[in-house]
Amino acid sequence: MSRSPHIDPAFGRYLRRFFPTMTIYVVLVFTVPWAIQAIQPQGPLLWAIAILPALPLMMVFLIIGALLIELRDEYIRMLEIRKALVATGFAMSAASGWGFLEVYADAPHLPLFTVPILWFGGLAIGAVANVIVMRRSRADDSA
Repeated sequence: MSRSPHIDPAFGRYLRRFFPTMTIYVVLVFTVPWAIQAIQPQGPLLWAIAILPALPLMMVFLIIGALLIELRDEYIRMLEIRKALVATGFAMSAASGWGFLEVYADAPHLPLFTVPILWFGGLAIGAVANVIVMRRSRADDSA
């Protein structure tokens, strides 16, 4: 029996949620700076406009959580959870390390929205970790 993650219908639902949400994110990343410069809002309106690009990213974390809940195959769910754990460890480690470099070594400041970007990159590292673990497991099973 194949263990392809593309079989589970939860992945289709995930993609149908993810792509529109990320499209909204990309649109907001480009339109919010323009809107702030054009409107020159102050106070609460500025805050409301400035937070807009974060909202789709927040939704993506909910979408990923829904994927983990909706997956039927426990093994595939475990692989997805491992990816998320690796991504979390990577992003938090990088953020912590860079924070100390900023404080003690005058490294340039990075905005906090860099952390979720690191997390999404960490998902790729987690996918590689899954491949390595699965290959080792298969080698141990055949030995």
